Amino acid sequence: MSVPADGARLVDVRQFALAVAREFGFGDSECFDITTAASEAAANAIEHGCSQASDEIAIRALREDEMLAFYVTDGGSFVPRVMRGELPERGRGLRTIGQLMDEIDVRPSADGTVIRFSKRLSS
Repeated sequence: MSVPADGARLVDVRQFALAVAREFGFGDSECFDITTAASEAAANAIEHGCSQASDEIAIRALREDEMLAFYVTDGGSFVPRVMRGELPERGRGLRTIGQLMDEIDVRPSADGTVIRFSKRLSS
């Protein structure tokens, strides 16, 4: 799916992630984690990867063996932040995604940034 870089469209991202997670077979707790991670990744893409509201972000969900993987793509350049001392009020999105999911990977390129995060389906 693609959505405009508008925070009001995060509800669409959450609904998409929830539907895909349920279809994959995740329970309520895992669906909450996946939905939250997808919302955080999309919010980061909107805030940091887009220069105007007409920009688009893309969200894909794929089965990769026993993992459900999401790819959130924007047209921006990823700049890693170094956190020292107390955690700031903002800027915890990637850390939150990493806590909720089994894997997270940020892939910057000349064309934009892709955040891949995935969760393994428990037996």
